[in-house]
Amino acid sequence: MYLKRSLCVLFLLLFCSGCSQVLVKSATLAEKPVLAELSSAQIFAVHPDGNTLVYVNDGLQLLRLSDGYRQRLLFDDPDAILWSADGRQLVAAVREGEQTRLVQLTTAAETRRQVFVDEQVTDLAWLADGSLLVMGQTLEEDEAAVNVQAQLLTWDGSRDVERRTLYRYSYAKPVVDESFFAPRVVHRFDLSPLKDELIYNRYLDPPDRDGRVEQVLYNLQTGSEQVLAVTDNRQLEALFAADAEQILLPQSAEVVLLNPWTHAVSSRWSSSGHALQVATGRDLFLIDGQLVSGDDLLVKLPAAAKGQFSAAGSRLFVASERKLYLLEGYPLPETIQYSELEKVKLQRIRQQRSREEISQREYYQLRNNILHP
Repeated sequence: MYLKRSLCVLFLLLFCSGCSQVLVKSATLAEKPVLAELSSAQIFAVHPDGNTLVYVNDGLQLLRLSDGYRQRLLFDDPDAILWSADGRQLVAAVREGEQTRLVQLTTAAETRRQVFVDEQVTDLAWLADGSLLVMGQTLEEDEAAVNVQAQLLTWDGSRDVERRTLYRYSYAKPVVDESFFAPRVVHRFDLSPLKDELIYNRYLDPPDRDGRVEQVLYNLQTGSEQVLAVTDNRQLEALFAADAEQILLPQSAEVVLLNPWTHAVSSRWSSSGHALQVATGRDLFLIDGQLVSGDDLLVKLPAAAKGQFSAAGSRLFVASERKLYLLEGYPLPETIQYSELEKVKLQRIRQQRSREEISQREYYQLRNNILHP
C-alpha cells in the first residue's frame, strides 16, 4: 500500500512538472483588505523594501505596512511620484498653474529640494549617476494650431535643469473634437535596467480623433531611434525586460516578449497590453491582470488592475477601482543581474550597435564575451 501511494505521488509530481502553464489562483480582490483609497488617477509608488508606499488621495500620503503608520507628505496631488533605488529619496511632480514643481524629499532630517519647470511632467526615472530623468511636455495653442513638444529633462537636485527635445508636432485648427485630443496627450517612457536606453510613446497624425502612436526605442548616449510599433491605441505601453535586451510589447491582438534587434519573440500572450508591469531583475510580468513567469500563469486579477512590484519582486501592489491591495506568496523566478563592470561594457557595445558601427552578429559575440569571459 505504501509503495502504491508513493508511486501515485511520484506520478503526480512528474505530471505537474511537465505542465507548461500553472494557474495558482484567481485573486478576488474584494476578499483582501484595502490598504488605501486612491484618487481617480490611481497614482502610487512602492518603496524598494516593499513595506512602505506613497499614494495620491487628498495630497501625497505615506503608509508603512509593518505598523500602519500614516503621514501626509504634501497637501497637493502630484502627477507623478518615484522612490530612489536605495529608498532614501522620494520625488514628486506637482502641477502649479502653467508650471510643475519637482520636489525631492529625503529621509535625512526631512530635508527638501525643489525646482520649477515650465513643462507638464508625466513620468520620472533615476539615472545611474543619481540624477533624475523627467518626461516633460508642453501644449501651446495659437489662433491657427496646437503645438506639442515632448522633452527629456535632467535634474541633479540643483537649480539647473538640462533639456533635450525628443520631438515636436502641430495640428491645425479647427479640428473635429479638439478638446478630446489635446488634454489627453500624455507622454510616458520606460528606462532600461542599464540606464542607457528608453522607450517612449510618440503621437502622430492628429487631428484624427485618436491619432496614431509610435513606440520608439531611444539611446540616451547616441540619440538614435528605432520604431518598435505603430498603433491607434493611445494607451499603448512597452517595458524593458530584466535582461535589458527584450521588450514587453503589445503587438496586434497579443503581448510579446520581443528582441527589437533580431525581431525574435521568446514568449507571447493573448492580451491587449493596456496594463503592463515588470518586476526589477526578474522575468515576472503583470499583463492585463495576469501575473506570469515564463509560460506559467501564477495569479489572475481584474484586467484593468495596475500593479507595482517591490524591489525583490516578492510583493505586488495592485490598484483596482481606486483601491490598493497587496498580493504576495507567489513563486519567484531567478534574478537577472549584471555587475557594474558588465554594465559599463554592455553600454559601450549598445552604443556601437545604435550607431551601426558593429553588426548584430558582432554585438552578440561581444556580449557573450562580456558575460561569459
